[in-house]
Amino acid sequence: MPPHPPQSLPMFFFGTLMDEEVLAAVLGRTADPALMEPARLGGWRRTNIAGRTYPMLIPHPTGAVEGLLVRGLDERDCRRLDHYEGPEYRVGCLMVRRRDGTEAMAESYLCPPGVTGGREEWRLETWRLRHKRAALTRIRALMAGWRD
Repeated sequence: MPPHPPQSLPMFFFGTLMDEEVLAAVLGRTADPALMEPARLGGWRRTNIAGRTYPMLIPHPTGAVEGLLVRGLDERDCRRLDHYEGPEYRVGCLMVRRRDGTEAMAESYLCPPGVTGGREEWRLETWRLRHKRAALTRIRALMAGWRD
């Protein structure tokens, strides 16, 4: 994956990274709540990647995805995020709507062509109940092997 430029755009998270424990495990630090806000992405829907417990975005003309807009990420944060996301995702830019109604350009991790989505909508609360505990163990082990 190509390196990130110096981070100037916020990052839009729509899946497991909306969970504060997952985000802290990936970043290696607690994210500043003052730099996070809810946001909505229009024209997309969220489903799991086929055979996986984590989500992807699929274009959909009437769809909308609620997510988390995070500002203030630095190059180290982005390298850690790239390591976590792995080869199933690439960084792309999307326009999201903030809670106050304004629009903001944001980066997000999108699946490249060829990654197949599941049929059902992916929901954070369902993932937390069914998969979070095991996922956090795997995420912490993955990130422990990453070096700055």
